[in-house]
Amino acid sequence: MQYELFYLVGQRQEANLDAIREAVKIMLVSEGAKLLEPELTEKRKLSYEIKHQNKGTYVTRRFELEDIDFWADEKNGDKEFGIQAMTNKLNLNNDVLRFLIVKTEDLPDLGAKERRKAQEMKTQRPENVRTGRPEKKEAPRQFVKPAPTVSAPIAPKKETPAVKEEVTLPKVEKQATQDIDKQLDDLLNI
Repeated sequence: MQYELFYLVGQRQEANLDAIREAVKIMLVSEGAKLLEPELTEKRKLSYEIKHQNKGTYVTRRFELEDIDFWADEKNGDKEFGIQAMTNKLNLNNDVLRFLIVKTEDLPDLGAKERRKAQEMKTQRPENVRTGRPEKKEAPRQFVKPAPTVSAPIAPKKETPAVKEEVTLPKVEKQATQDIDKQLDDLLNI
């Protein structure tokens, strides 16, 4: 069965990247994996900080591993084989910040992203090529500074006395309020 190993090496270990890639390769071969070409690397900024590192190198490697039922073999039943052993070894490797091993059944082949980008670049029209229509050139804008205005001193306003209007509220008759109270009492006692 074919698998893909995708792992991240932090920017602090970039000087040792070749040694780390070789150590991962040796680990894969020691577990019985047959390595496939190509191996892709890409330097990127991380979306969040991992172990105080903001940048890293992603490495993608595909390999084939035989499907063997190691549980059926009694003398090797206690040993770890295959993907489980690779996972344990990569967890112990301090140079690898994150990793992922997946089956490649539904994945596109490696390098498909680069080929797709190259195809898009061929089909896109270059931006610096002129079309048949000339560009409109705008005249430079001139800013005119407004002339200062001289104003006469403002005389203080005289205060006019405010007219107070009295609002008269209608007087409620005492008899009407007593009738309403009586009606409420009758309703609540029902």
